[in-house]
Amino acid sequence: MFKILFLLVFLPCSVHAFWPLSWEYNEENHYFGPFISYQNKDDTTRVTFRPLLASYDSDEDEEGVLDFLYPLGRVKKDESYFIPIYRSKRHGEEWDTSFALFFWGKSRQGGYGGFFPFYGKLYNRFAADEMGFLMWPLYSYTRDEDATKTNVLTPFFSFYGGAESGFKVWPFYGKREREGVRSSGFFMWPVFIWEKKDLDMDEPIESFYAFPFYLRTTSETKAYYHVMWPLFSYMRDKDKTEWSLLGGLFSKTEGKEKSGFNLLPLVGYKKKDRDTTFDLLWPLYQESEWYVSEEKYFRRRVAVINRYMDEPDRRFLNIWPFFEYSAVKEDYTFRFPSLLPFRVDGLDRIIKPLVTVYEERRSGEKRMVNLLYGLFTKEVEGEGWKARFAFLLEVKKDENGVGFEILSGLFGLDGKYLKVLFIPIKRN
Repeated sequence: MFKILFLLVFLPCSVHAFWPLSWEYNEENHYFGPFISYQNKDDTTRVTFRPLLASYDSDEDEEGVLDFLYPLGRVKKDESYFIPIYRSKRHGEEWDTSFALFFWGKSRQGGYGGFFPFYGKLYNRFAADEMGFLMWPLYSYTRDEDATKTNVLTPFFSFYGGAESGFKVWPFYGKREREGVRSSGFFMWPVFIWEKKDLDMDEPIESFYAFPFYLRTTSETKAYYHVMWPLFSYMRDKDKTEWSLLGGLFSKTEGKEKSGFNLLPLVGYKKKDRDTTFDLLWPLYQESEWYVSEEKYFRRRVAVINRYMDEPDRRFLNIWPFFEYSAVKEDYTFRFPSLLPFRVDGLDRIIKPLVTVYEERRSGEKRMVNLLYGLFTKEVEGEGWKARFAFLLEVKKDENGVGFEILSGLFGLDGKYLKVLFIPIKRN
């Protein structure tokens, strides 16, 4: 008896659609409702295992891409990671790997590694040619080009050497200088800060901050002033002038390429070259228009999260949490509800099918409908069509004419075959 039940239940799901154990939609095989899907098309393979938020896709590169616990983990040819525990990246002969507090790798300067915070050395990391530490924060150092920085009890004591000179006793006093290039210092950080940079360039820049009372940055063509930050600020350069109150809530900009004003939250308008942004009752409504080369892009937001976007050959509309519509040329996808209002391929493929009750698609000449995770599906292409309700009934029209199947093929009939107990018998 058990063997008979096993064949009646599981044999159909391996050979025929037997919802929710097995069903087909959009040229994909689905298993256990929305949880597992598989597709092999045009020499590419795509497998998604949603209980682990995992997917494998072979069409991104020759080695394929594996995502797991999306978006935390990914494995591909030259880069793998699982945030925040593991990361590995390779570029040619150079590579870098970290696992928890251990790290090791190889660069043009040689091999490196360590165990934070006890001991370590790194090359070409964190914008430095070389850096190392011993019992951090007790001792650490960095080397960048021909300058060195030694830290004791980071961030309190630092000493500069090589092409630079100076020291700091944070937050009381510090100074740093590279002769003829830049110099900086502070007293009772962050209150008093001063800096001169680009001294070897055509337009040196000088700054002085007495935070928050007075902040100044000037050069030959530019000037930035802040008084009682963020109460008042004034900025000018060769192309524009701008003043603002209360951190930009009230502002005005005038210039050849950039202009605008803010009376937030009531209204705001900005223009830079051909790009424009308009706000009304911010953050309730905003629309933006911008150009990339000669291609025009448009975006409209309502209450930040609801938006409409018009791009070359692409459109996107989201009314959270009700629905979303996305289109590429003549193809489109409609989803209800829309709990995740983002355009990200990983979300579309791995997570959104778990929270989508109704989906409608068009791909080329093919139109598709999916209701309640495959409970009801319909696909129409040209004169042919197929509709299925769970495992109970399937009706279709194809080159063999109109036909139907009951209980996933337990019994079926079309213009060419008769099915009895899942076995097709050719009609005379």
